[in-house]
Amino acid sequence: MNSSNLLSHLIDLIGNVADAHTTALFELKENQLVIREHFTLSNHLNRNVSISVGEGPIGLAAETSKTQLIENIDSDIGGIYKKPEVLKGFMAIPVISDTLLGVLVIDTKTSYQISIKLQKILSNFAEQIAWHLHQEKHHPNIKNASIPDLKELTSYCRFLAESPNRSSVADRLTQTPTSIVSFKSIAVIWFEENQQEGRIMGHRGFTHDLSQIVVHFGKGLVGSCAKNRSPLLLKFNAKRKTILFSEEEKPEGLLSAVALPIQLNETLYGVLLVGSDQFEGLGSADLDKLSLIVSAAASALFCSDTKDRWIYDKNLDPVTGVPNHRFLTEYQLAVSEELFKPNQPVYFWSIQITNLGDLYQIHGVDQGDAFLKQMIAVIAKIIPSPKFVFRFSENTFVLMLMNRKQKEVRQLESKLKQIFEYNPLHVNGTAMQATMQWGLAVYPDDAKDLFSLISLSRNRLSPKIKEMA
Repeated sequence: MNSSNLLSHLIDLIGNVADAHTTALFELKENQLVIREHFTLSNHLNRNVSISVGEGPIGLAAETSKTQLIENIDSDIGGIYKKPEVLKGFMAIPVISDTLLGVLVIDTKTSYQISIKLQKILSNFAEQIAWHLHQEKHHPNIKNASIPDLKELTSYCRFLAESPNRSSVADRLTQTPTSIVSFKSIAVIWFEENQQEGRIMGHRGFTHDLSQIVVHFGKGLVGSCAKNRSPLLLKFNAKRKTILFSEEEKPEGLLSAVALPIQLNETLYGVLLVGSDQFEGLGSADLDKLSLIVSAAASALFCSDTKDRWIYDKNLDPVTGVPNHRFLTEYQLAVSEELFKPNQPVYFWSIQITNLGDLYQIHGVDQGDAFLKQMIAVIAKIIPSPKFVFRFSENTFVLMLMNRKQKEVRQLESKLKQIFEYNPLHVNGTAMQATMQWGLAVYPDDAKDLFSLISLSRNRLSPKIKEMA
């Protein structure tokens, strides 16, 4: 690959890693900065722009040889667009090798801040660009020389970033091409949010089964990487046992390994472990390539989690935050599997607030919403888990109680009646008296289907909870 194509691939890679709107390499020509290579999502980039040294943040980066970082912006401050662009972050990095050779420019519409980690990665890219520009300048024949192709790495990072879900990310990471990084073994470990334990979700090249191993924060190579949130490169001492995942693991005969955190901003998703059976099998160059790979994986996980959260949130009642009728319909099978166990009864309570419309009309929307929120808070406090609470309709909630004995259900019945039937609920200093009807159905005595039990409990609505035999 010639030098120009290499620089083009580097700019494409930088654009993907930084989630940039535009990435552009400005090359110094006499006293002007002109675009040499670019990657952009804009239709308004002025590819013929010429910026004087000292002019604007791009020219200032060239004049001072200092990076210009501008965050929390709301407009185009680079002066490189024909029409205004609404941007959030901007960075101009001088490209220097002995002397100034150009400026690397990145802007974004996705984040108001460019993390310190990303700044470091981009600075490293600028150093790589400087080296290639220096070679061009002092060795003109370099344009026809054979230079390693970054196309495969760029393509693979894009492939990772487009993963549709967590499972796909794990699968694609374990299939990292050995032509990019030479290794014997690879494993992907997920750490759930705020959890101190990790699970190995995918692995390849290991002699022993890893599926039952639990990884703990701060223990072993993977646990230390997760706790410190920084890459680790180790060469193993044959005389001393090195723990990769857990003290329960069996030896794998690896002589070097790299562990990298899969994280975005402050969120840790997991750790990627890559091992070699050669003492010098993995080095700093491999660490750099794997850093780009885990960055692409983290971007995919962020997008997947955001999509999952959006799907989940749209199925929640906006007032009380509990799942709604749509949630029950969409996740009927999953809820049923969680609820129904052999020889374990489940109590379905329907609670209908018959004067809810009057409460809203008398006290106003805000106070009515506050009443429902406080009612759910009281139910959450009175009835311990395991339980499910759903808002089935405008004025009806369904409670599902699991792992309960009949005596305990009677006691909970008494508490609920005392709170909601005989006394007003004081909300923001205002007494609000609700009138309610209650209906009860029991699995498996009354029915065995989720919606049949809900319908039966609603059909039994009456001013008092149904007495149990």
